[in-house]
Amino acid sequence: MPSDAFLQIRAALDSTTEVTGGDSRSGVGAVFILKDIDRMIREVRNKTVDFSPHVPRKTIRQRAYIWNLETSLGATAKTAFYSDGGTLSPQPNRYLQLVAPVISYRSDYEVTGLTIATSSSYWDALDREARSALQSHYLTEEQMFILGDDGSTETAGLTLNALIGVTSAFKGLKQLLDSAVAVSAGSTGGFASATTVYGSTRSSTVSDREYALNVQTVNTSATALNPLSVDNLNKAITRSNIAGAKTARRLFLVSEERMDAISDLIAPQGRFMVGAAAQELDGGTRVLSWRTLPFVSSRLMTYFGVTSTNGSSVTFTDTDRAICLLDMDNISFYNVAGVDARHIPVMGSDTQQRADVEGGWFKTYGVFVVEKFNTQVVVWNLSAP
Repeated sequence: MPSDAFLQIRAALDSTTEVTGGDSRSGVGAVFILKDIDRMIREVRNKTVDFSPHVPRKTIRQRAYIWNLETSLGATAKTAFYSDGGTLSPQPNRYLQLVAPVISYRSDYEVTGLTIATSSSYWDALDREARSALQSHYLTEEQMFILGDDGSTETAGLTLNALIGVTSAFKGLKQLLDSAVAVSAGSTGGFASATTVYGSTRSSTVSDREYALNVQTVNTSATALNPLSVDNLNKAITRSNIAGAKTARRLFLVSEERMDAISDLIAPQGRFMVGAAAQELDGGTRVLSWRTLPFVSSRLMTYFGVTSTNGSSVTFTDTDRAICLLDMDNISFYNVAGVDARHIPVMGSDTQQRADVEGGWFKTYGVFVVEKFNTQVVVWNLSAP
């Protein structure tokens, strides 16, 4: 049996009053009893970037990325029959010069010296803050790649800044994938949207150079929302093939919810339809594909939508009403002189070098670019997944 002395000691150790400042919660114990805290920081945000890793990163050394988009092989046919000893007039290619200005963005962090010291036995505060800044950098970058500079308010908590896009960002897929061609049902129309991209305005006239700035579009109906169908997927691939992307590195970009619907669509009763496949990767991840083209899901595609109820004009919405088939050989991110999430360490604060803080920032100079448009496809006027 325990002695009275032992019981007295146990009572003392369970007390919260023998030392001023003791933990006042019932049954927790005195302040001089060592208490373990969970060393794992419980995170509330999704740190996953899904689309960005598929975008090639390249380097330039100027304030803008400038390229010549070949719009035709010449005013008339380059190749013709001729008689013995005859001549033929050369027909130079036609080009459209496009310009994408570079922007700079950064993610900062800072920790006081006292915090670093007092947490050092169980947590590297400086490392944690640095990693979080870098994660924020890439999360924001993915948001810009897909949703661009859409300044609408976001209330579901999917973005870090509570906006659909990022104010002052470069244009993303949501702004770049557009078409001036008249709206039509099926796979021959566009969005009737003569917007400006990279300094040139899209045209619906086939003979204009600016006609090459239009993306391909596919829908079931131009006046009503419809579920995504296998026919939509096949027509998107066909339009991309006809435009010359048959051998390109391509992928379908969809929302997370849409991915579930696609899984049900191409794998009814757990059996894949002809043309569908799933590959198991390390870690248990499964990659779903259709006719060898993979599906990549991003939660940010929840805010990518194009709809129409009148068959003559479209509305670009912040809802899940579209998917994309992307020609990734003609989509790139260009950084300047290799400044791509470059780390700059800092000792002291912005206003006082002698301040007892450590930190730094990660900076990027660059621009996201769709270099060729007519091999990109938007499947639109889709009902909610």
